[in-house]
Amino acid sequence: MCLSPGPVRSCTTCANVMESTNWVQVEPVVFTEEAPMFSTSPPGRYECRVSGLRWVCKTYVSLQYQFSSWEPHRAMMKSFGYKQGGPLLDVTIIAGELEEVHLPHFACFGNDPSFKEKVRVLHVEDCGVSVEQVEEVTRFHIKILHPTFSAKGVLVRSGFPLKVHCDLLLYQAKAAFLTLHAYLVPWDSSVEQAMKKKEHSYGYRSIRKPQPVKSLRMKDWFSLTTSSPSAEVKPPKMKLRYDNTTPNFFEVFIEDADVDFGMKLISDVEGEIVWDHTIQKADFRHKTTQSSQNLHFVDLHRTDLIQRVCQVKPILDKILAKRVITDEGYSTVMAKRTTQDQMRELYMGPLRASGIKAKNIFYEILKELEPLLIKDLKGE
Repeated sequence: MCLSPGPVRSCTTCANVMESTNWVQVEPVVFTEEAPMFSTSPPGRYECRVSGLRWVCKTYVSLQYQFSSWEPHRAMMKSFGYKQGGPLLDVTIIAGELEEVHLPHFACFGNDPSFKEKVRVLHVEDCGVSVEQVEEVTRFHIKILHPTFSAKGVLVRSGFPLKVHCDLLLYQAKAAFLTLHAYLVPWDSSVEQAMKKKEHSYGYRSIRKPQPVKSLRMKDWFSLTTSSPSAEVKPPKMKLRYDNTTPNFFEVFIEDADVDFGMKLISDVEGEIVWDHTIQKADFRHKTTQSSQNLHFVDLHRTDLIQRVCQVKPILDKILAKRVITDEGYSTVMAKRTTQDQMRELYMGPLRASGIKAKNIFYEILKELEPLLIKDLKGE
């Protein structure tokens, strides 16, 4: 695990709404696309990077959690006058006890002083389904104290125009001509994981760009345009909906793409640009140079590894056991305040001094302790 600010979230529409801070970001100990996520943590405040789930514990805990489908509960939600406001998460406590759990949501309430009254939590248990009030609503989460566990998700009252935090997910086909799929979706980690699995199965790869900086209104129409004169965008416009399994997407096709080009998302209702970024040639052209072919994996991905490796202490323990690092070197690295500084010290000291054998050992340890990160860097 690593202490860092975590995913960057921003929204100019609700900047005045409270958001809690100081969460330790954790990757699930076990995570595959088909199986539940699994995390263990000593006392502290944690946020799962994959699901957005947060928890607070005073003792050691083990959690198992996975995304569930809203589909069986749609009729019930509609009859109670609510609609989904985030992912539905099925959480199980394996060991220990939680003081708080914070469920992610994508609703944006702006300056509405009554927004807490519009939010509820859906509880799915063996004995039935219930809708309950929440302890606290922040910009991106709702808090539940001393939770009992089941499938839980955030609900928002129907009957008023709902603005949501959104993301534009871009995927590129491995094809002779540039082909992009652009999904405009509410900010829901279950949707992102489902689209990632689907697109990767077709051989598409992700292109990461910042999300819109203001919230967008559900069921409004949006158009996607590019600065490339030869680009084809279909459909020309699309309605913002919530579909956590099969959302629609814009397909962008450019036969002669060989330079940077701009992409803009425009609100047809308000007539303003809500997302505007440059797709650089380096984003969609992947020609491996001779110099990068000669680089070791840990050198080629040095920047990503410094920023994203979480389990520095367990890695150092294993490196010490392999005698890649001395006791003095171990203490020097651990004395650094942040995981990023610790990783920089590891690169500048032991890995530089010990050469290719040390890098091979380091790489094997990374595959064991940071498997998701290594797979992501390898494009798997």
